[in-house]
Amino acid sequence: MKKILLLLTGIVTLAGCNQDTVESLKGDLVDTINHVIEDKEAPEREEEPKDKPDQSDDTNENDNTDENKDNETNPDDEKDSSTDDEQSKEEPKDQEDQSIVVSNPHAIDVILNKTYRLPNNFVPQGLVEPNVPHNAKEGAAKRLMRKEAAKALEELFAAAKEAGYDLVAQSGYRSIQTQTWLYNHYVETNGQEWADKFSAVPGHSEHHTGLTMDITAAVVGMSLTQEFGNTAPGEWVAKNAHKYGFVIRYPKGKSHITGYSYEPWHLRYFGVELATKIYQSGLTVEEYFGLVE
Repeated sequence: MKKILLLLTGIVTLAGCNQDTVESLKGDLVDTINHVIEDKEAPEREEEPKDKPDQSDDTNENDNTDENKDNETNPDDEKDSSTDDEQSKEEPKDQEDQSIVVSNPHAIDVILNKTYRLPNNFVPQGLVEPNVPHNAKEGAAKRLMRKEAAKALEELFAAAKEAGYDLVAQSGYRSIQTQTWLYNHYVETNGQEWADKFSAVPGHSEHHTGLTMDITAAVVGMSLTQEFGNTAPGEWVAKNAHKYGFVIRYPKGKSHITGYSYEPWHLRYFGVELATKIYQSGLTVEEYFGLVE
């Protein structure tokens, strides 16, 4: 399949997500962006770019090489200890966002998408680190999930292990502050249109809830790729995730409904009962909850 690479900040190339017309991309930047997509229909890219702006000076960018990696202060690499006020200081550049703020931000069945968003100062309750293999370094906020989701992820990984599959957690909780920095960086480097295709506007990402974990496996080089869905562990997850309370939030062929391309790695926790109902219905979350016309 033809590979299309987009130049990012003049140093590295990558392609994004959630646009059915984008054919593919390939790469392994696990240590730096954690969201490299291979052979994708333009999947949503929400992780940090390889060339991250210096957090002490937003006008500068540094090369994310092994030489300077220790000097970076990307908020997603640290425990999220920011206060509500700190998280709401910087608004996303999309000031015309007319989305609806959800009334139940802490609910297990809260729905986020391009229409519904969380309050600007939202921080999930009871974040813990699931006892599973992680790609993210120790202390990174992205290793965290809400307690009930973390326990369910442990059970899912244990069942996969028993079935012969070794899964790895890639990216869980992400603060609105981190998403704001990331989204704005994409707008500045690639333009508003590109950013809106490849990244969620701050407040709209399911990663904010603490109920989501992106997963991967060695069979796909520890990357986040649609090819994961065609592998044995990916097929096992698709058939069994609901038994542990998870659904594949962005199923194949439903991007016109969900707003995002097929993401077999993106698991959203709803609890066993609701996840099973959604899975058995064969519907997207939007369809199941009657959020589409």
